[in-house]
Amino acid sequence: MSNNILNIFDGSDVEGVCALIDKLENSSFDYLKLEGDGMSIVIGKNGAGEAPDISFTAAAPAAPATSAATAAKAAAASFAAPADASEEAASHTHETKADVPEQDGIYIIRAPSFGLFYAQSEPGAPPYVTMGAPVAIDDTVGLMEIMKTFTALTSPVAGEVVAIHVKNEETLEPGQPLISVKIS
Repeated sequence: MSNNILNIFDGSDVEGVCALIDKLENSSFDYLKLEGDGMSIVIGKNGAGEAPDISFTAAAPAAPATSAATAAKAAAASFAAPADASEEAASHTHETKADVPEQDGIYIIRAPSFGLFYAQSEPGAPPYVTMGAPVAIDDTVGLMEIMKTFTALTSPVAGEVVAIHVKNEETLEPGQPLISVKIS
């Protein structure tokens, strides 16, 4: 029996995987993980690692796409045997953004999910908030993009911006500190 896991796929399976690679290459995401019937497939680009352990995951947006050949190599390297046999891949820890310590009187606005942060409404526009700027409840402090859908990030408290922890167009992780507001 061959050790090549690709032998379990027929022609239509390979075509489907190739279509996924093409779609991933043209997207702003780093990787895609699909699981089912005891099989796990991870397709990645730009050196992306294993996705978090859930049934279907598209990761945070990435830098511009690499070539199809590079994406195909990453995908081929990421094919896994049944999910329970991939303990080594699951043992890799993902780098997390530095956390900001909690302080009395300071509210930390955090990213609700993976996405891309925008500090302004469009290139060249002034940022939503700056250091020392006052904010009211429900003021927009930034935008988050997920799959070409933009969501306003708002302040749940009134106060003064005392720290901005992210840069424009920075990739976000769930719970990542964005902006610290001194509550008034």
